[in-house]
Amino acid sequence: MDQPPLHFLFLLFLSVSLLPPSISDSNDIQSLLEFKKAIVDPTGTVLSSWAPPANSIQSCPSNWVGITCDAASGAVIGLNLSNLNLSGELKFSPLIGLHYIQTLSLAGNAFTGRLVPGLGSMTTLKSIDLSGNQFYGPVPDRITDLSGLEYLNLSGNNFTQGYPASLYKLQNLRHLDLRSNGIWGDIGELLSQLRNIEHVDLSGNSFTGAISVDPSNLTSLGNTVKYLNLSYNRIQGNFFSRESVGMFKNLEQLDLGYNALTGELPSLASWFNLRVLRLGSNQFFGLLPQEIFQSSFHLIEIDLSRNGFTGSLPNIISTTLKNLNLSSNSLSGTLPASIGSCVYLDLSNNQLTGDLTVLQNWGENLETIDLSSNALSGTYPESLSNFKNIATLKLSNTSLTGLLPSVLGTYPKLSVLDLSLNKLTGPILPSLFSSLTLTSLNLSRNGFNGSIPIQSSHSTESLVLSSYSHLEILDLSSNILTGNLPPDIGNIQGLRILNLGRNNLSGMLPPELAKLTLLEFLDLSGNRFTGPIPDLQQKALTYFNVSSNDLSGTVPRTLERFPYSSFFPGNPKLVFPDGVPTGNGNNLVGPGSGSRHMKSAVRVALIIGCVGSLILLIFAGIALYMIRSQELCGRHGFKSRDLKFGRSIFGSRSEGSVPAPISFSNDRLLTSHSRTMSAQKELLADAIEFGYAADPNSTPKEMGLQRSTPDMVELSSPNPVQASNQVQKPNRNLDPEPYPFEQVPEQQVDQTDRLVGDLTFLDSSVIFTAEELSRAPAEVLGRSSHGTTYKATLENGHVMTVKWLRVGLVKNKKEFLKEAKRVGSVRHPNVVSWRGFYWGPKEQERFIISDYLMGDSLSLYLYESTPRRYSRLSVLQRLRISIDLARALLYLHQEKNLPHGNIKPTNVLLTGPDLTAKLTDFGLHRLMTPTGITEQILQLGAVGYRAPELADAPKPVPSFKADVYAFGVVVMEMLTRKSAGEIISGQVGAVDLTDWVQLCSREGRGPDCFDRDITGLEENSRVLDELLQISLRCISPVNERPDMKVVVDELCSITI
Repeated sequence: MDQPPLHFLFLLFLSVSLLPPSISDSNDIQSLLEFKKAIVDPTGTVLSSWAPPANSIQSCPSNWVGITCDAASGAVIGLNLSNLNLSGELKFSPLIGLHYIQTLSLAGNAFTGRLVPGLGSMTTLKSIDLSGNQFYGPVPDRITDLSGLEYLNLSGNNFTQGYPASLYKLQNLRHLDLRSNGIWGDIGELLSQLRNIEHVDLSGNSFTGAISVDPSNLTSLGNTVKYLNLSYNRIQGNFFSRESVGMFKNLEQLDLGYNALTGELPSLASWFNLRVLRLGSNQFFGLLPQEIFQSSFHLIEIDLSRNGFTGSLPNIISTTLKNLNLSSNSLSGTLPASIGSCVYLDLSNNQLTGDLTVLQNWGENLETIDLSSNALSGTYPESLSNFKNIATLKLSNTSLTGLLPSVLGTYPKLSVLDLSLNKLTGPILPSLFSSLTLTSLNLSRNGFNGSIPIQSSHSTESLVLSSYSHLEILDLSSNILTGNLPPDIGNIQGLRILNLGRNNLSGMLPPELAKLTLLEFLDLSGNRFTGPIPDLQQKALTYFNVSSNDLSGTVPRTLERFPYSSFFPGNPKLVFPDGVPTGNGNNLVGPGSGSRHMKSAVRVALIIGCVGSLILLIFAGIALYMIRSQELCGRHGFKSRDLKFGRSIFGSRSEGSVPAPISFSNDRLLTSHSRTMSAQKELLADAIEFGYAADPNSTPKEMGLQRSTPDMVELSSPNPVQASNQVQKPNRNLDPEPYPFEQVPEQQVDQTDRLVGDLTFLDSSVIFTAEELSRAPAEVLGRSSHGTTYKATLENGHVMTVKWLRVGLVKNKKEFLKEAKRVGSVRHPNVVSWRGFYWGPKEQERFIISDYLMGDSLSLYLYESTPRRYSRLSVLQRLRISIDLARALLYLHQEKNLPHGNIKPTNVLLTGPDLTAKLTDFGLHRLMTPTGITEQILQLGAVGYRAPELADAPKPVPSFKADVYAFGVVVMEMLTRKSAGEIISGQVGAVDLTDWVQLCSREGRGPDCFDRDITGLEENSRVLDELLQISLRCISPVNERPDMKVVVDELCSITI
């Protein structure tokens, strides 16, 4: 056979060598198929195209979803699976085989997994976008080996630990987005490493340190950066120095909000390119930089809210400024004569003075005006017809007088109107109810009279609602309105909140209320309504109050879920189908329930008395022998006193007078926190905490069981209806024979009926005077290491919780006021926010004011022994409670830089029919002396919620990681229904709850720990296992413990 010609062999070799990489090397396809194995595609439509090639020489799979190929070489240069509803624990190692990839985007899915250091070898990458997933662990340092990287977005994941070292090596990086993770490190050091970058977003992390670094370290960053967002971190210190400000020549947007920056702002005159400036929720003070309001600047948005700026507000002549928020500062002087081209203006919670005539000079472009809580005066001018675009108008608590001007009914786009807490009088404008744009109307706490102008369409003298109102929120409470509640109220079918409480309305409640299917909040209390309660079947209804009326008949069964206080005092002819309401609250028999129910109540009271006596005797015995940790809050006896806040808590009493009975929640007495001795130990700790048992470590003279009568206080009433209906008292025979205790002398003050100190409000939702508070009837709710908590009912009907802080607990006045404002700024759906605080001239006159919410503690739901009252929590409810708590803690940690410091089931309030969890007692350590902090941590140790690292610290202080530990313990309690301090007998002897759960988990017996009430279903088992693993990670050693961002994401990923 002849040999092939030499030139033919050469051509064959050349043709093979010039084949595209995908033909000569099938690594790309194999790498992608390997990567695919970890992807979960619920629809199957995305990755069905990722099929092995039909022949071995198939070119780059450009027909695969998300794959981009190079036209010339056929190599895979792009992988984009963004926003495709994919999930799975990804393995990134297979992607290292894509030797020519330039773009990697997996954004907007639910992927998890760690980034491998090998990604640093993919040197062809120019863009990485992994945002909006659940990736975790550290960002590998080797990512800085990607010298060609231009775009890096890792936002919205669970990355933790420090940022990658040697960021300065990424010379081509233009866009860096690490927001919403748990990354930490010194912010000054990181900024000094950035080179040639234009967009930097590090918000929502845990960066610390200061930005006021040596200007020479910011040269490279300052020359190029246009967008810089460092908000929601833990940055402290001053603003950029004057020299550093001059280096940011191209800066267009700066966001440093929600940090702890302080000091005065330097001149910003050199920032001509700045468009957005957000410095809200810091601690800046001094005068506002005047130049930012001038026409030479091109700012579009300014947010300097929630700081400490002082001085007057200049006229705004900028032609570009649209959004201006200067709320919650200490600005004074008159309102500016000009506001330029502003569309959004918030000057609320300052000290501005003058009248509203200046508003005539403000532009027609305004859509939002909020001047609430200033020292304004006068009337609302009828001539203000220039607001053709106004959508939100808030003038609450501004001392406005006069009639409601008719011009308010002419604003064609008005959606929100709040004129509450003023001195307005006269009738309410009917035109407000015919508006097709108004969704929220708040006229509460004024002097409006006449009837509610929602009239029947059959009336010839009244307004006919055109297509009916679009109102969602209607608050006319605390006025002097008269007449009936119009039946046409049922035609406002979008209503979610209806508050007509504390007026002089009369007549029968219209059945049309049942047509308000979206109603969530209904308050008709403090009126003169008669007749039966309509059958309201709204499932969304979470608050209902018709107390202090003259209603009669039987309460509809659909409303039995609401507490006793929703119906009484008042309504003497009202009865319940079964004698008592079934909702949370004080389940006393109503005033018309009949003798059958009274006899039943007596039998129940006798049983309760016996059980309560037995438990109290157990408390006394255990107090002598079982508690090892010192509980300081129970050392002093607590005297019953008259329960008005002025005279009652401070006031002197003639010798030999009988103290008024204190109403202390019987729930605490009747609770069986566990079925074992360790549970009794926790009960004892609570007994010490609330003053029912003495500290066993105290001296014999201090020891003993204090006597506190659990009677209900007869609430004094602001109107005759309330006064005529007193709350019945439960059985008094709950206490055993008292042990002797040392009487504590009462503090004396000169003005026993008055609170003469500083009463500070944190918002304008509820405003009252110290004098009004001093007259408020009160009921003791509980006692803790911080002090005593009362329920106070103001004359206007508002019910508040007042925590009176223990003598010697708090810091000096300057520090107290500073920290109280900081802690008081907390606002979150899963936190019971503060409304104000008080600092009096005497040491015992320090207290905190918050909303009073109906509900009971998580502890009662877990351990209360009467199933009739507290049904067992389902798996779904326990998961939702865990998520609620985790979200609250994440907010405290990430947005407020504030550890809770005292997490335990008794500080978790479950509210509403869905048992929404709300945290209480947060951040109190910020107000306390070092001794007080030590006491709090000792008490946590006594009942099992103290993190191990705090036990060994010479000066322990609450921390984020300690909160995570306590959260993990609370989750374990929900899973096991065993208390944290419970001693459990096992194969290795007696262990506490956390040791027992860890032991069972190591031995593969995790399900043995679970509460038997929630086991059995396969789906439940999966959820419980996932919750168990999260709780175990939370109580791991401090350096391995996750932060709350990781915990929240893991909890939210659990499906049921």
